[in-house]
Amino acid sequence: MTDTPFPPPGWAEAATRAGTELGLGTDFTALDAAAWERVCRRVGQILAGQGQALPPGWEGALARLFGRDAAAVPAGDALARDEADTVLAEKGEVFAPEDDA
Repeated sequence: MTDTPFPPPGWAEAATRAGTELGLGTDFTALDAAAWERVCRRVGQILAGQGQALPPGWEGALARLFGRDAAAVPAGDALARDEADTVLAEKGEVFAPEDDA
């Protein structure tokens, strides 16, 4: 899995919004793995709702942004990406698998 070198603009704001909406706060280094997974899933939904496609490794880039161990990528990686793809498809932004190559 290729890591995104740095999070694009808006990711930090999406994470802050996600942590606040979920009632988990914004001290992301203090969250346990399950809570961090919930934040990542919500961040994926927020970004997809804004029309952003999530690149492979986006969770690791987000984790590094907040000082978390990027090796502890949430198990929800595929689920969050699937949700993001669904939102983009509903908006008519259909892409083929070769677009990810």
